[in-house]
Amino acid sequence: MDTTKEPTDSVQSWQDWYRKHRLVAQTDKPLETKDLREKLKHSLSSNMDDTTNAVETLTDTDPKAMWIEKAREHFADTLAEYQYELNGKDFYKAFYQAAVEAMDHSEKEYQRTKELVDILRYRHLGQD
Repeated sequence: MDTTKEPTDSVQSWQDWYRKHRLVAQTDKPLETKDLREKLKHSLSSNMDDTTNAVETLTDTDPKAMWIEKAREHFADTLAEYQYELNGKDFYKAFYQAAVEAMDHSEKEYQRTKELVDILRYRHLGQD
C-alpha cells in the first residue's frame, strides 16, 4: 500500500476546504465567511428594486428647509462639543463674533468687487 499519497491528499483536501471557507477579518463582523457575505450581497441586490420602504429624496424637499436642518445640525454639533467648556453667554458671544467677522469679510469682498467694477466702468467711459 502506498502511504505517501495519503498525507498529500489530506493536505490538499484541507487546503480546498480552507479556500472555500476562508475567514476574512471584519472589524464589525468577526468570523464572517465569504460565502455568507456573498449570500447577503445577493439578497441585498435582489431587494434593490423594492421601493415600498423608499425614503424621501432631497429633490422632493424644500431647499430652505434642507439648509435650516443642516444649520441646526451644525449648531447642535457645536453645542455638544463645547457644552462643558462654555456657558450660554459664551456661546452667544462666539456666535455674535462669528457673525461680525462674516459681515466684515463680506464687506471687504464687496469693496474689492465694487472697486473692480468702478475701474472697468470709468476706464471704458474715459476712453471714448
